[in-house]
Amino acid sequence: MNMNAPLILQLRKTLAIATAGMLSLGLVACEQKPSAEKVGQDIDRAVDKTGRQLAQAADSAEQKVDQARSAVSEKAASAGAAVADAAITVKVKSALIAEPGLKSTGIDVVTEKGVVSLFGTTASAASRERATRLAAAVEGVKAVENNLVVVRGS
Repeated sequence: MNMNAPLILQLRKTLAIATAGMLSLGLVACEQKPSAEKVGQDIDRAVDKTGRQLAQAADSAEQKVDQARSAVSEKAASAGAAVADAAITVKVKSALIAEPGLKSTGIDVVTEKGVVSLFGTTASAASRERATRLAAAVEGVKAVENNLVVVRGS
């Protein structure tokens, strides 16, 4: 059932009464005396037209609500992914800092959609590979792109 149905029914009644009043005043002003049947038909037509317009407005409003709900869902999913990536970045950086003998201050970590990219310098090929293994071991990491450059003495 449409949640707007009671509102639509109330609006229809109100508009029917207003339409009937307007028609009656218009006819009195013209000093015409319409038949009750004619007034009734005019009211019925006005109510039907108003009902169709209200139904169209309700459908349009429902579509807009659905579009807004969809947009909010997409934004929430995007925000959730960004938060997850940030958490992975923190975990990888923490793992690198906690690793004895690995100079992690020269290593930058960027995560996008679960893929961790390592940038910067490291002192040896072994340190470079150790950084890759540590990053890959973090929960949520889908892949590691190691862009570290070996620079002796770094």
